[in-house]
Amino acid sequence: MMKTLTGMGAAALVALGLSASGAAAEKILVATEASYPPFSQTEADGSYSGFEIDLGNEVCARIEAECEWVKQDFDGAIAALLADKFRMIFSAMSITDERKKVADFSLAYFNVKDAFVARKGEVTTFPDDLAGKTIGGYEASAGVRAFMAENYPDIEFRGYQRFDQIAADMQAGRIVGALEAETPIREFLGKPEGADFEIVHSGFCITCSGAGAMFRKGDDELRERVNTALREIYADGTFDTIAARWFPEGMNLRADMLWDQ
Repeated sequence: MMKTLTGMGAAALVALGLSASGAAAEKILVATEASYPPFSQTEADGSYSGFEIDLGNEVCARIEAECEWVKQDFDGAIAALLADKFRMIFSAMSITDERKKVADFSLAYFNVKDAFVARKGEVTTFPDDLAGKTIGGYEASAGVRAFMAENYPDIEFRGYQRFDQIAADMQAGRIVGALEAETPIREFLGKPEGADFEIVHSGFCITCSGAGAMFRKGDDELRERVNTALREIYADGTFDTIAARWFPEGMNLRADMLWDQ
């Protein structure tokens, strides 16, 4: 009985530049920040790794495409996409109404909560103990400044382009903490440089619509192929296998509950 070639078998063919039919695989440039562990990061040899890299590679294998990863700062990613620098963004891009005005999204492929982290002993009562103090966060993150202004107007907010910049300023004492997705915060806390910090408030989300792959408007054929691959990856357990490589046991990143909303 003939079976569909997916997973590692398809990935092996794509690595050779071939599709399952033996024809040359379609080449697609895919953008990633590559500085947002554990979603994406740059290794010492210049290669990229992380949850989104593994998931993106699996998607590319299933749509029989040869994908080439392109490193792109998060705050310039949308403009670069619209300028045809690459065809797709896989970079923890929250799905928002504002972004949907200029580009299209795949189905959400992960969803995480946000959290506040601060130096140990800094916060006994949240948010009162942070009043008048400065925390950091992604400048380009969806709605973060508006969220802070509306909910925590007494806390000063400083924007950054990368999480490693936030972590460096926390360690140096230039900011007392940060507001970020819980996953990179837990990654930071598990490292020696995060030993003096702790989560002081969690379990909420600034944008509860998940993150998806982004495409230029009108690229519907590729978007639908990616959506089909994501549905398969969720249905056959591959998503959970990939997530388990990068996140602590018990952390649920599944976003399929958002698909029909």
